[in-house]
Amino acid sequence: MNIGCVSKGLAIAIALGLFGYFVGPMVGLNQDIPVGSVLASGLMFGFLLGAWMFGTKGSSASKTKHDNTNVLYVGNIPFKAREEEVQRLFEAYGSVASVRLVRGGPSRRPKGYGFVEMATAGDVKAALALNGEEFAGRKLRVNEAKDKN
Repeated sequence: MNIGCVSKGLAIAIALGLFGYFVGPMVGLNQDIPVGSVLASGLMFGFLLGAWMFGTKGSSASKTKHDNTNVLYVGNIPFKAREEEVQRLFEAYGSVASVRLVRGGPSRRPKGYGFVEMATAGDVKAALALNGEEFAGRKLRVNEAKDKN
């Protein structure tokens, strides 16, 4: 659950709490139940409803575990390198499933690192030999990729 989900849940809680506070007396709820209890009940119910509505949307995606067993982190890549060049370099060590060079900012400039997915674990072990090797004037850093979590 991120801060956006919490803030949406809190907004729903406040809305329902205020709704109960102002509408309760109109429909006669405050005769037997104190108004503060109506406000507190509305806040609690609203927060639970908001957490359920917004918290469950991303839960199926966040529970999906990505298989990073065959993914390599490649750092210190020259900024002018293209994905095809990196793929050719790693194909000498095994079958490459994909190459993704990270770009960012409004201009989409290269960040100097990326990820290479190899077909098998044996290919990953072989490609780790590229760690410290020079590529277009820069020494590459090649490690097994770690999960974001």
